[in-house]
Amino acid sequence: MSSRFLWMLVTSLICLSPVTSVMSAAEKAEVQSKHLSERRALDAPARAITAHTFKVGETKLDYTATAASITVYDKQSKPIGQIFYIAYIAEQQGDRPRPLTFVFNGGPGAAAAYLHLGALGPQRVVFNADGTVPSMPARIEGNPKSWLTFTDLVFVDPVGTGYSREVGHDESANKDGEVGWHPVSPGRASSRSKVWGVEEDTVSLSRFIRTYLTEENRWLSPMYLVGESYGGFRVARLSRQLQTNFGIAPSGLILVSPVLDFSFIRGDERSLWPWVALLPSYAAAAAIHERSNQINYRANDPRFSLAQVERVALSDYLSGLAMGALEQDWLDQTSRLIGLDKDMLLRWTGRVPPAHFTKALLADQRRLLSLYDGSITLVDPEPAKQRSLGRDSYLDRLNAPMTAAFNSYVRDCLNFKTDIPFLLLNEEVSAAWNWQSGMRGQQGFVEAVSDLKQAMSMNPAMRVQIVHGVFDLVTPYYASEIIIKQMALDPLISNNIQLKVYHGGHMPYLHQGALDSMFEDAVQFYKLAS
Repeated sequence: MSSRFLWMLVTSLICLSPVTSVMSAAEKAEVQSKHLSERRALDAPARAITAHTFKVGETKLDYTATAASITVYDKQSKPIGQIFYIAYIAEQQGDRPRPLTFVFNGGPGAAAAYLHLGALGPQRVVFNADGTVPSMPARIEGNPKSWLTFTDLVFVDPVGTGYSREVGHDESANKDGEVGWHPVSPGRASSRSKVWGVEEDTVSLSRFIRTYLTEENRWLSPMYLVGESYGGFRVARLSRQLQTNFGIAPSGLILVSPVLDFSFIRGDERSLWPWVALLPSYAAAAAIHERSNQINYRANDPRFSLAQVERVALSDYLSGLAMGALEQDWLDQTSRLIGLDKDMLLRWTGRVPPAHFTKALLADQRRLLSLYDGSITLVDPEPAKQRSLGRDSYLDRLNAPMTAAFNSYVRDCLNFKTDIPFLLLNEEVSAAWNWQSGMRGQQGFVEAVSDLKQAMSMNPAMRVQIVHGVFDLVTPYYASEIIIKQMALDPLISNNIQLKVYHGGHMPYLHQGALDSMFEDAVQFYKLAS
């Protein structure tokens, strides 16, 4: 199928609000109709299979696209959710099965469309080369950097995202005297959700993967996991869960902008690691906006550019924070590196939160930086306030074309029809998330580092690639660098994990250069892990 452009109007992300207790008869009828529509859709999930041809230069690859749902069950064989996925399966060449890659985004509460239509899929939403969102309506075109060229792809929407929905048990009998199952609509999910939590999520997605491998007869295919942001966290946990409880050994993991230990990104006035992890990304943002002349930033090699800052972060900067008394030399050096005045550093005892940094760096220009990509500037709607409030407008602006593109693509190209609203980013999931189920003690933060280390130790052939954008102020790259060093891996497997840092943000692939580099690195990764 030749590449074609799909033009569509940019729409806003659909957010469903909880139903209030006081409603008119008309409102009740509308709500009941909507829930009935979703129930019918979930009782008989839509399924669409279409044939396509992927072309890059002289290369031609025939593949099928399947858009469908799989029902996952609890230990009592009761359904707990229907998980929507889109799978791209290319024709096999030769006797060896093609690799199979399961792809997840994060949130928790994000559908897989970001990685799907941003980087990996055969079609991609068009962005400006610098990662900014075009002013024109969304359009989608063939993606020459699609990973379909070297692996089959399954993009998975965890329950509560995309078209996936939780299923609850209805103990009341219907008119025929049968006890039934019903979908749990967004905004009405129980606080005792069986899928919205650290451990619950890991188990439900493990069961999804097992069912997919069985239904599609792919048990002998080399299997990979890719996850972005919280998706990287879930992939690290899945790598152990799949091996220990499901008999599935991944060949490799790719973690995009992951958070592996939440104690590295949640800091207060006594924390050390979150601020050490942020310093190189702050310095990169200050350099790209010409608020610091301390580093010679090179887009084609961010780590080389920031080598000296990284050394300062683990020496002078760390010791200054630990001592508690910020000396003049420390203030001078930090101020020069990150472009903020010394008074602000003193006010925050050296720990300037990202929401304040993004507000302060270009305050004289009445511009904000995006938390998700510190290289991108935004108009400051409230320049008089001291910190950035509310949502990140770059993310909101990004969500609109992603939502519009996906809704059009899934219907027009994949012939998938459903009345269920597509949820790109469902904040109700994260608001109801059970973090306690992932705790290994009574206090502290959840982490996936121990899961990753155990999985790598159990399977010494499994390779891990962690990729970041240097301007990411949400999950900074240097946190992963420190964590890798702290893992103290056995020499047998220590070389199986590598960190790649690109010129970009939390979604580095939105920058054309990073997209190209990420593709080339993935090609080499799959070759080594095969």
